[in-house]
Amino acid sequence: MTFERLLGSRGLRDRQWLSGFFACWLLLAVLAPDSVYKHFFHATILPLSLYLLISRKQKVDWKDPFLGLFLVYCVYMSIITWVVANTSTADNAQASRWGLEAGAGMLAFFLWIQEVIKKPREWGAFFLSAALVGALAGLVGAPVEQLFTGRLEGIGAAEHSIQGASILIVFLAVGMFLLFGQRDSRMNRKSIALGLIAFFLVSVFVVSTKSRAPIVALAIYVLFFISLITFKTRSKLALGGTLAVVAGLIGLVHGFIGIPDFIEQLMSRGTSYRLDIWAAYLKHPPESILLGNGAGLGFEFTAPHQAYLAPRGLDIVHPHSIWLGAYAETGLIGVAMQFGLLILVAWAAFRCPCAMSQKLHLLMIVGLFVMLTFSDEYTLLISVHPIWIFGWIPLVLVWAWARARSGETDPEPRVSGSEEETR
Repeated sequence: MTFERLLGSRGLRDRQWLSGFFACWLLLAVLAPDSVYKHFFHATILPLSLYLLISRKQKVDWKDPFLGLFLVYCVYMSIITWVVANTSTADNAQASRWGLEAGAGMLAFFLWIQEVIKKPREWGAFFLSAALVGALAGLVGAPVEQLFTGRLEGIGAAEHSIQGASILIVFLAVGMFLLFGQRDSRMNRKSIALGLIAFFLVSVFVVSTKSRAPIVALAIYVLFFISLITFKTRSKLALGGTLAVVAGLIGLVHGFIGIPDFIEQLMSRGTSYRLDIWAAYLKHPPESILLGNGAGLGFEFTAPHQAYLAPRGLDIVHPHSIWLGAYAETGLIGVAMQFGLLILVAWAAFRCPCAMSQKLHLLMIVGLFVMLTFSDEYTLLISVHPIWIFGWIPLVLVWAWARARSGETDPEPRVSGSEEETR
């Protein structure tokens, strides 16, 4: 898989440059320092996306329900903070900037995702390759003791244990869907080898982070994928390889850490104060239940922190749930908008006129989004952030894929080299 195949063989047109920039951005997110992938997005993807839209060289459907609701949510967050947040002008201005930047970023995602669904096999191979090298970079660069007794951290956007594990899980799941989820997917040895190596390295990385929510999410996805290839492809090589990877992973954990010790490491952190955090935000609602506290107001200045968490010695800066985060910042109106985005995507996947295996895979990717954002993040609307990768990509991909297959957007594939893409 090369950038030439990823971009197409008929010259680097403007939108193909956008695909190339997104590919570079995703690699930089797991291979370069945190600031690099953020600056890269601002310097390349955002300007090019705005140019494509303004020049009408590439279009988005402004009547698209998901895009429309997301943009309304961004504008709402950007404005309402000035109404309810008792904070400085600078803080409110930053919140507004983040909302507007999130809206512009989502427009860029919508432009890019059109190319992804037209070249599923190439992008599937790319996502698996990104998962592979991201996991390998984190494992190779980690101190040996961190693998066994500490919590593994990756590079860049994957530096935080939970976020890093979440990013690589999404890379893996999206890659598996795009490469193997098509009606005429070729289960050739090279593709299977790429999938198995990526699967193994991502699994080792995720287990080494000792992050429980990602571990559970990965375990559920692995069980789903084993069931899928058992009943859909009946490929003995793919099934045997997957089971061998699972067995090898269990053997590694048992040999280097010990299963009982590994479980003890996971359980020793208790609930990581999640129940206390959630209780604080439920017992101390925002100043305006409908409108929230405003995204400009720091969580350390809100009632949950000052009246509940701080007296208990918990210096925790956000709600560790995108649902409670939306409630705190934007109130029930914001929660309703965010829930609407999820329902739109889930319903589109459910109604997708595609093979049952594809439909289940789409719903599984939506499920991964729910599992990976339920107990750690606090917002979808922010400046360039890991949530753009493991939160936005699942939603946008599933939505665009289901809409294209339903005939609600142009599903015509492009020709990549001599090989015609399938729908």
